[in-house]
Amino acid sequence: MKIPSRHVLFLNSRYRKSNNAFHLKLLKGSYHIAVDGGIRFFLKNNIQPDVLIGDFDSAPRMSAKYLSGFEIVRHPSHKDKTDSQLAVELALERGAGEIEICGGLGSTEIDHTLGNIFLLDIVNKHSRKQNKNVKARLINSSNSVYLVDNDFILLRAAVGDYLSVIPMSEFVALDFTGLVYPPPKRRLKFGDTLSLRNQFKHDRCRLHIKGKAIVVVIKKK
Repeated sequence: MKIPSRHVLFLNSRYRKSNNAFHLKLLKGSYHIAVDGGIRFFLKNNIQPDVLIGDFDSAPRMSAKYLSGFEIVRHPSHKDKTDSQLAVELALERGAGEIEICGGLGSTEIDHTLGNIFLLDIVNKHSRKQNKNVKARLINSSNSVYLVDNDFILLRAAVGDYLSVIPMSEFVALDFTGLVYPPPKRRLKFGDTLSLRNQFKHDRCRLHIKGKAIVVVIKKK
């Protein structure tokens, strides 16, 4: 059976009941990868992933009948990569053209959140090496996070939603259309805050970044 191009990863996280419909919608037409404790999302909804990957230090006990319904990729607990990185690499190995990562924007474990953002750089490097254009983002019901490295990106959002660009290289030049405030007239430096909290003037923005930057789209409450 052909694997769908869009892969959705569910990391170990707390998935609120109020966001359940949002997450279930993401699964439609995708290849589902449960990452260790991320299997709880599937269990709560009485569905199965396509594959479960991890060292299983955070996954709950599951019946043999349930486990027989999908592929299991087990890794040792002593390893040099996080389960999340192993899952991203698995998606790339299986030909993902788009990777959406759920549960990666935690509210308390800031180390994992930062590490998860830089998983997007692994995808970018793979794309350049393989001469492909694999899209990747971290996503929850309020935010989408991208890592753009000398590239264009087309972003869609509701009018009034926010867009922030955080420079991650020594110098970053921005050009874009579709936002309320115009592009900066100067190059941005690493850590510059000038490009935080612009807003969508239309329902899409074409953004060109020279350099490397984290891009965050935030839904207006």
